Amino acid sequence: MDGRLQERWDAVIFDFDGVLCDSNDLKGETFATLYAHEGPEVQDAIRAYHRDNGGMPRREKLARFERDILGRAVDEERLDRMVAGFAAAVEEAVIACAEIPGATDFLATHAGRPALFIISATPHEEMLRIAERRGMTDRFVSVHGSPPSKAETAAMLIARHGLRPDRVAFVGDAVQDYAAATALNLHFVGVRDADGRHPFPDGTLTIADLRELPTALARL
Repeated sequence: MDGRLQERWDAVIFDFDGVLCDSNDLKGETFATLYAHEGPEVQDAIRAYHRDNGGMPRREKLARFERDILGRAVDEERLDRMVAGFAAAVEEAVIACAEIPGATDFLATHAGRPALFIISATPHEEMLRIAERRGMTDRFVSVHGSPPSKAETAAMLIARHGLRPDRVAFVGDAVQDYAAATALNLHFVGVRDADGRHPFPDGTLTIADLRELPTALARL
């Protein structure tokens, strides 16, 4: 299996939250905590929006909470405070968070060939710190947060490393991951959540966790 993956793929791009690290619910609860004063109905709406819109930068997500759920104008200074509060609450928790099953084994087996990358919606410097503190940095050619968008970062990596899109797979759990892969004609493997749900079109190849990734990549 290992040799076949090396022959088939030049690179595999990973999202981080919900793909390598089991941190989606943790972040959803952190968002909800920021709105504790708004009451449980608003908090439930925040959790649902977060669950259905993974892969979105946190500032954009908070702005949408304000506008779409609470129906109020976005106050940029308030947004700055909320982004800072979210970052302070979540970074150490993500560093300590459990992995998605199979992540360590896959990275240990395949680091270096094919080339592995992280592209996350987490702010770039924070993503670098998290990868370093989790002991993951040396498994990847490079680690990237936002901005820019996932599609822009993936396009940059393809150009920089001379990768063929038909030999690159994107592994993600969010619509934004699927959209980036589709825009660049990359292969895509979706990761389902703990309840078996995913936001992708019918027929999308999905896996429960990274223990199934080698088999999924061999099928593409």
